Amino acid sequence: MAAPPTERAERDASDLVRALGAAATLFALGGVAAAILLDPTFSWTADALSDLGVRPRSAPVFNWGLMLGGAAGVGYAVGVWATSARRGVGVAGRAALLALAMVAMAGVGRFDLTEPLHAPAAIGFYALLTATLAVDGALRRGTTTGALALAFVPVHVAVWATFLAGWWPVTGLALPELPGAIALAAWVWFVGPLPVAGRVSARLDGDRTDEH
Repeated sequence: MAAPPTERAERDASDLVRALGAAATLFALGGVAAAILLDPTFSWTADALSDLGVRPRSAPVFNWGLMLGGAAGVGYAVGVWATSARRGVGVAGRAALLALAMVAMAGVGRFDLTEPLHAPAAIGFYALLTATLAVDGALRRGTTTGALALAFVPVHVAVWATFLAGWWPVTGLALPELPGAIALAAWVWFVGPLPVAGRVSARLDGDRTDEH
């Protein structure tokens, strides 16, 4: 039996939003991975990921990956808000924080390490991503996926606090930057309010309806 037109339209809209989320992470993380493969001098212990954006062989794929990922990510943020069953201040705030995080991510690619706006864009991305997960976790704290999103916040703060305190045996930023990139991908694919892998999320939450 065919689904009613309204239900089918809602499902199609959700599928489009999920596709944007998948594109955002695949462009961004795929670009980083490809850039690392293209740059044999890259060091996880001595370099920042942004060093890939200024080296001739890796710069185009790294920078364009972040810019395209950021553009798709803004669309995902808007879509998560538009498909939400609730439209309160918290839901709008979560979408706004995520959209700004994605703009900042695109800014890291648009303004390379030699430009003044690079550092604000990079710091803004990690700070806004952490804030997004905090708000999302608070909104969905009654679900397993919401609790997982919220749990990342103290972990991410601890990563940067311990690095800045000099507790890491590395000089570069690449390793401390990695947890944020992984958290973004995990949130979009598995534990966010409209995850790409929707069935996995449903199982984690016991097949309860998530109004995100």
